[in-house]
Amino acid sequence: MEFWIQPCAPCADLYGQPATVEPHDTLTLNGTGAVKDATTEEHYTCLRCGGVFARLLSGPSSRQIWMLLNAGQH
Repeated sequence: MEFWIQPCAPCADLYGQPATVEPHDTLTLNGTGAVKDATTEEHYTCLRCGGVFARLLSGPSSRQIWMLLNAGQH
């Protein structure tokens, strides 16, 4: 099992961007999390590099970002 990935260029560019930025074309939606019928986060996997992202959609605006979950820097 591989725990660390080397993000492809589109994933590296997306990491840390505001959640309002749309996913790139090789990210596939895995599922969503919700509280009281409001989506709070979305989870994606990149078909190119295997990167796993959380798109945080709630909380303070400074925390509503794209977070890369399985890269070596985390």
